[in-house]
Amino acid sequence: MKGLSLIPKFFWLPLMMAIYLCAPVSLARDLVKTGYARDPQTGRLLYVESHYVREEGAVGENRLVLYRCGLNAPAFARKEVTYNALRQAPEFVLTDERSGYSEGVRRVGSGLRAFVQENATTPKRESSLKLRPELVIDAGFDEFVRSRWAELEGGQALAFPFLVPSRLDTFGFKLRKHRDAVIDGQQVSVFRLNLSGVLGWFTSHIDISYRKADRVLMRYEGVSNIRGEDGRNLLVRIDFPANERRSMAAVDLTRARIEPLTSRCAG
Repeated sequence: MKGLSLIPKFFWLPLMMAIYLCAPVSLARDLVKTGYARDPQTGRLLYVESHYVREEGAVGENRLVLYRCGLNAPAFARKEVTYNALRQAPEFVLTDERSGYSEGVRRVGSGLRAFVQENATTPKRESSLKLRPELVIDAGFDEFVRSRWAELEGGQALAFPFLVPSRLDTFGFKLRKHRDAVIDGQQVSVFRLNLSGVLGWFTSHIDISYRKADRVLMRYEGVSNIRGEDGRNLLVRIDFPANERRSMAAVDLTRARIEPLTSRCAG
C-alpha cells in the first residue's frame, strides 16, 4: 500500500467516506456502529468513528458520523447524509473543526450544488452540476454495490461516475472483485477500487471487504479522509466489529448533531 501516499486526495476521500457509511437495507430501523481506524503497519489506534443511522433503508433516512480523537474521546469532525428517492445520490455535509474544512452536496431544483471550503479563512467555492441517473454521491456508493452485487461476485468490472465535491466535478471509477477472504471468522468478498482510464495507471487502489452473508462492511484499507499532524491524509485500516453494530428502537440524531466538536486532539 506504499503508493497510496501519492494518491491525489480529491479523488479518493469522498469515495472513501462513502464506503464506510455502508449498511445493508432491510426493514426501516435505527442503527449504531463503531469503526476503529488503525495504522496498517503498527496497529496503533489513530481515531474512532461513531456512526448513527435513523430509519435505515427508508426514504428520508439520515446518517450521522462523529470522528473522535479516541475511544470515548471528544469528536473533531461531523458528517451528515440525507437520503431521498434516488438513494445512490444523497445529500451530505462534512465539517472538520480542527482546520475548518467543509464540503458537501445539496439538491437545487432538478440539479445539484456542490461546495467546498478548504479552511476557516478561505472562501467557500461552489458549482452547479447536472443530476444524472447513473451518478453516485457519497454513501450512495452502498446502493450501487448492493444493486450490482451479483455482477461483482461474478467477477465483472463495473464503471461509474462519482461526484467529488472538493473538485466540484465528477470522475470515473471502476470496481471489481479482488478475492475471497475470512475476517473474524466470517466469509467476505474483497472488492478493489481504482480510478478509471489513464489516471488509474498512476494511483494505487482501495480494498473494501463485505460479509457475504448480509453484505455488511467489515473492513476498509486505504487512504483516509482524516489528516495527521503533518497535514497529510492518513493511511488506515478501518475495522467495524460485528459486536459493535446494534439495531435500536430509536437513535437520537439531535444529540449527535449538537455535540460540540473539539479544535484539536490532545496527546
